[in-house]
Amino acid sequence: MLRKTTAVLGTASILFCFSSCAMTEIPTREVPHHTDVPPKMLFLGDSIAAGYGLDGYTPTDNYNCRSYSNILKEKYEAELMNECGHIMINKSVSGYTSDDLIKQIESGELDSDLKDSDAVVVSIGGNDLLGIMLELLGSLGISDSGSFDTGSLDIFGAAASFLTMDGDVNKALEKFDENIKTISAELLKRTEGTVYIQTLYDPLEYFEKFKMVTEFSDEKIGKLNSIISGNAASGYTVIDVAADFKGKAGTLTNIGSFDIHPNAEGHEVIANDVDKAFRETGF
Repeated sequence: MLRKTTAVLGTASILFCFSSCAMTEIPTREVPHHTDVPPKMLFLGDSIAAGYGLDGYTPTDNYNCRSYSNILKEKYEAELMNECGHIMINKSVSGYTSDDLIKQIESGELDSDLKDSDAVVVSIGGNDLLGIMLELLGSLGISDSGSFDTGSLDIFGAAASFLTMDGDVNKALEKFDENIKTISAELLKRTEGTVYIQTLYDPLEYFEKFKMVTEFSDEKIGKLNSIISGNAASGYTVIDVAADFKGKAGTLTNIGSFDIHPNAEGHEVIANDVDKAFRETGF
């Protein structure tokens, strides 16, 4: 009888020990790790962000040209190699307007990438305006080479086109003002990372001998950038690319070939601007 009781007590002791182990919680503690640059960054927007016109660029692959996103990817992979590693995703699409970007965001296709991104960088607005504004050059008889055919200039036709374009651009700016608010709100709903929106440089400043063109582009692109800066209080950070391109369209873009996009040197400048903004934020 004594032996049996002892066995029962031993079994109870073992069960108690297992039960105690099962109920014991090992405390966990999160230790924040700070980096100067984002471990994961996402690029969105138009052909400027996609790297259009650079060697290696294709409409279906944003990763094989030396665009500013790829310049930073290479830089940060080396910088964060022994810390947390680095991921860069570029979902920008050549030709996208602000309307297109809203549709892309609201479709949900970016949700998984947005959710854990530390930085989201947006280039948008060029296609809202510049397509309309380039028509002004044609109406003035300015050719793809930048030459001016005075003999074929229809002064009254050019003036009528200018007035029409002025109205069209103003409507586009009003729509962009609405859209940038929507873009900001939709992105901030989907990410806890920092959202950055770039200003737009003015490639048409290159045509300095055509005052009508340069004054028009300076006014309208200036308004677009004021819209970007003016809405930043909604929660995003502005990267002022336009300021570093001012007066340098001929050397930082391909506008001399009637192509508004940044060249390789221009992408290096944008990469420096984005990098500076990141380091001012910290992650």
